[in-house]
Amino acid sequence: MIRSFSTSSLWKLSGMTLGVVTVAMAMMWFLTTWTLRRSFDDVGRAVILDDLGEYGELYTQGGVDAVSRLFFAGGHDEHNQILRLIDPTGEIRIDVLIPEQPEIQWPDLDLTWPNQETKIDWIRTRLSGGVKLTVGRRQLPDGAQIWFGRTNQSDLAAIDGVHRLILFAMLITALLSIGPILWFAARVLRPVHAFMKSAEDLAREGSLLQRLETSDAIPELQQFSSSFNASLDRVQTLTEELEAANDQLAHELRTPLARIRGNIERILKAPDAASGKNHAVHAIEEIERATELIQRILSIRAGDSGVMKLQRQTLSVSDLVRTTFELYSASAEEDSLDFQLHLPSQDHLASIDRQRLQQALCNLLDNAFAYTPPGGRVDLSLTFHQDMAEIRVRDTGPGLKEEDLQRIWRRFMRGTAASAETPGIGLGLSLVRAVLKAHQGEADARNHPEGGAEFWIRFPYLNQP
Repeated sequence: MIRSFSTSSLWKLSGMTLGVVTVAMAMMWFLTTWTLRRSFDDVGRAVILDDLGEYGELYTQGGVDAVSRLFFAGGHDEHNQILRLIDPTGEIRIDVLIPEQPEIQWPDLDLTWPNQETKIDWIRTRLSGGVKLTVGRRQLPDGAQIWFGRTNQSDLAAIDGVHRLILFAMLITALLSIGPILWFAARVLRPVHAFMKSAEDLAREGSLLQRLETSDAIPELQQFSSSFNASLDRVQTLTEELEAANDQLAHELRTPLARIRGNIERILKAPDAASGKNHAVHAIEEIERATELIQRILSIRAGDSGVMKLQRQTLSVSDLVRTTFELYSASAEEDSLDFQLHLPSQDHLASIDRQRLQQALCNLLDNAFAYTPPGGRVDLSLTFHQDMAEIRVRDTGPGLKEEDLQRIWRRFMRGTAASAETPGIGLGLSLVRAVLKAHQGEADARNHPEGGAEFWIRFPYLNQP
């Protein structure tokens, strides 16, 4: 099917090109012929009119002999021209036709003149082969008549020469048009053929490893190919991430479900009510853990879609940061970390969902504590810039690799520094961005010049009067 499409397109292109060339040349043929015929007719009438005037003057000054000498001396008899002179008595004194062309004869003209002002009468006769005979007749003051005529055979010969040039130009144009057709076939149709084959292979096999190869295509198709391949790369990456996320999610849900099952089995086998109650408590804890995991996924999805519901309150930003710092102070001592708080002298209020924003900040602190070795330092700072509050969490851990700076914000993606012992499944930072997006804010990260990683969140605060 692809080959027939390519062949059909090539034939259609060839036919259209040949059609355009043919129509253009036909129009040129018609317009050139029409223009030349009109021009030659005008020139022929001018020649006849000029010769009638010249022969009339000669007849007046030198009589019939002067007219005859000039006609034959100028070779007019060899240029498809004829002459007749009738004296005032009606006698034909000069009558020169073309011996080689006996079909050329004088037309019958009525002796009454239709044009009394110019004293010149015109008549045109059509002969065989498209030849035309144009005759002009002039009456002189003494009543004599001069007839002078010429055929358009030399004009037709000139037009035939132009026609031959047009045919030659048409042939050359048709041959030259083969080049663009071949170029179009090689640089456009062939790459499109490859595109279609790749698309069919992709649809048939379902493999995302297929890519478009168009090194010899035109720049526009190369750009399209590059964009299409980039899209396939993105789809392949997302597919691989989705498969990994599904595996991770299945693993994370399997553990609490297995524990729930075990606790329920223990309840069934428990010898007394107190032991069964203890197992039931553990089962509820695992259910809550699985529920929290699912709720996180739903919250991230809601934030990405812009439909996360917020319970906004007008709160002090400094109080929120200070409260969170106090929550983690004990953990910092246990992990032998130098945990520092930096607050500005002036505070501001913000309309925020306290629980969600504190959850986002806690996720950043959890990561900082998890990746900072004992003896390291974690800084929690708050600043205000124009209409945005900015909270920064900086650690002295291993930092982030360049490819992780954007990768870590995707769901179920963890930094390359994460180990199997590092808690989390890669949802924390995705949730942070989702919460900040719902607050019309943003979240980002960088490697600090002095070492370690630095994360920050920004969100609007209220301008106090």
